[in-house]
Amino acid sequence: MEADLVTHTVERKIFRSVRAVIVYDPLAIHGNDLSVIDRLYRPINVELLSYKDLGKASEDDYDVLGILGQTALEGSSPILGNFNCLKLGFYSERESPEQSTSSMKYLKAAISCLGSKTLLDSLRTTMFHFYESLTLPSLLNIDLADVGSIARGIGISFNESGKSSEDVINKLPPQCYFARSALLHFTCKKDVTLEEVYSISKTISIRRSLGPFVSENPNVDQIKMYKRIRLKMGLRVAQDRSGAGPRISLTGILFGINGKL
Repeated sequence: MEADLVTHTVERKIFRSVRAVIVYDPLAIHGNDLSVIDRLYRPINVELLSYKDLGKASEDDYDVLGILGQTALEGSSPILGNFNCLKLGFYSERESPEQSTSSMKYLKAAISCLGSKTLLDSLRTTMFHFYESLTLPSLLNIDLADVGSIARGIGISFNESGKSSEDVINKLPPQCYFARSALLHFTCKKDVTLEEVYSISKTISIRRSLGPFVSENPNVDQIKMYKRIRLKMGLRVAQDRSGAGPRISLTGILFGINGKL
């Protein structure tokens, strides 16, 4: 919607009117690493803020506040209650589920980034694509209201890409077939068809590949469980004129997995 867009002078891009920030631990992300991450996020209009500086911000400054890791959460927790925006935590795979669970008194959702061994890995992969889906206009947008309705409790995020829908489907993590809700955002080359995109989302939404995970004759409870999924989807045509990058890229955030891996 045009009303949801606002023009900024940064690289003459058009951004959606979502005020987004990532709160980090300055002892974990600093120096050259911080400069590299800042150059990555600045073009998508996302601010990086040390938890030590969060107290200088107004409670109305942001629409979505992402906390990077447990240390940043502990440092900012005394003042998180001052912010009425959407608050999400992002964790690398090496941070324990117990840490994510304890964070829920401050956050609406705590998300473990699959394949990210460090917090820097998280920033470069699924976290980046999640923020990108909120701040850049797409053919089909995921809105803050969508995130607010789906992102609850403990979740996982992943990014997979391929030359075809079959490539992406074959790489989907098994958690896709147990999740109760999902946010999916696709970035595609211009020659990708809607049929290809929907074949991927349909595989997740109707559990098309359940074979390895359930018996050949599932009982009534299993059938009910696998039908119970809420899904919000976004879609963007890649603007990279160099031709670099995958033909189809999917970033997914899953919730309601109930510990099934």
